Amino acid sequence: MAVGVRPSVKPSELPSDVVNTPIRKQVTDLDHGGGDTGAMQAFASLRDVNVVLDGPVGCHVMPAVAVINYTDSIPYLQNVTCSELSENEVTITGTLPALKEKVARASVEGRQVIIVSTPVSELIGGAWTTIDEDVKGSALFFDAHALDDDEWKARDRALLFLWEHRAHFVRPADAPAVPKTKPRVHLIGPTYGCFNSYSDLAEIERLIRGIGADVGLVYPFKAASWETADLADGDALVVLYKEFGISLAREVGLPVFHAPFGLEETTTFLRGLGETLGLREQAAAFIAAEKKSTLAAWKDIWNSTHSDFFANAPIAIVAPPTYKDGLERYLGGELGLPIAFSAYRTGPESAPSDAVRAALADASPSPMLVLGSINERMIVAQERMPSRFMQVSFPGAVVRRATGTPFVGYAGAVWLLQVVCETLFDVLFANLPTSKAPPVRADVTTRQILSAAPQAQTDTGKGQNAVVTWTDEAKAQAERVTKRVPFFVRVSVNKKLRAESEKLARERRTDVDLAIVDEITARFSP
Repeated sequence: MAVGVRPSVKPSELPSDVVNTPIRKQVTDLDHGGGDTGAMQAFASLRDVNVVLDGPVGCHVMPAVAVINYTDSIPYLQNVTCSELSENEVTITGTLPALKEKVARASVEGRQVIIVSTPVSELIGGAWTTIDEDVKGSALFFDAHALDDDEWKARDRALLFLWEHRAHFVRPADAPAVPKTKPRVHLIGPTYGCFNSYSDLAEIERLIRGIGADVGLVYPFKAASWETADLADGDALVVLYKEFGISLAREVGLPVFHAPFGLEETTTFLRGLGETLGLREQAAAFIAAEKKSTLAAWKDIWNSTHSDFFANAPIAIVAPPTYKDGLERYLGGELGLPIAFSAYRTGPESAPSDAVRAALADASPSPMLVLGSINERMIVAQERMPSRFMQVSFPGAVVRRATGTPFVGYAGAVWLLQVVCETLFDVLFANLPTSKAPPVRADVTTRQILSAAPQAQTDTGKGQNAVVTWTDEAKAQAERVTKRVPFFVRVSVNKKLRAESEKLARERRTDVDLAIVDEITARFSP
């Protein structure tokens, strides 16, 4: 017996064999985080707030250390901790003693403590009814509904919670007064954990300042808890996301605008905002200036040969409503890219993973570009689709801290157009011949080849020169295979597939059936 191998372990069960065995079921990620994650990401965005998650270490490590790394490229959130519930709290003492200790540590002068429930504390029934009386200091408690709400609904409720408790927050005596010399626009969103938020926020701020207005609060991302009441002092609100923030905006009561996608929406956004703020002329002047500066690149790219291919370059979009709807309107409506498939990944209309997989795998023709999360990236790989992938939502590890990759506004329209063109080049490169061997030179003419071919047919009529019949199943499968490849190589692929299938059928003296088409397809599949 080999050293180190347990007698009860069969060779086929060794770890190396298990690791290298193909996974027989499809692996998918989650579509979204729970309510406690969304609430924590909203509260922790406020610079003067300490968040205490009422749960075990895992309820802290996952959202505030692990997840924040790939959503915001932050090592960990320093203003988030947890009550570190253990077996002792769950079975004997209850959650309150551990929670009181953590709240006491987090209650630093000038910091507002907000306690957030987690799935664990909700399951075991945390002692929340006595928090107001027993927990030290002025801590607030937020029931995240972690087992019922997703991260988006919890964010929306958390922002509304802050507004409802605005009188609780104390403005520092040395807080400077900000004089109002221009119309002021407050932004609601982003929080931590929002896809591409740094670039999209920078573009919206640029547009607002471009028409002559001031950017007031970026709430909660660049605000303090005591500034919550100042939301009412603005002249308009821009809600960055459809998924959250609108409940707060309704309560504040100012005119509401949403982040625009594409050229038409951005122009309408600027004109509407200018009209509301009394800056109509400044907005018109800014739009004219943008056409000569930011949008000059858009015009050049659009007038080049790239756009000639757009009508034959289908795409698929699977994302939360903000990006799904915005990208569909711009890429499909303005640029004219065919939308092969689109679906929501959150909310009441969210599509199940199985339905998304089936729709993407069966799309004919296959999308040139699939825009989605890590879920769609895995589907593209597992289904061996010829599509390229671009991340447009979480979950998924992607770095988006630089501000040069906006999806919204005029700059976003230029950047997305550029990405589509780069994808076209990438698809073209992926279908170039890569063999090191030079093409074989024809040493004989076609006439010589035909004269050398055997003329006699076999008894079955399937000799070298016989006309080969295709079954209906084989024709349908060949059509499906051809439609799955990029449009500019379909003629070549169809020709190659037919020639090789008929050659094999002649060799076997049979018709071209489904099995032959599948066999030839497998030969040339990566």
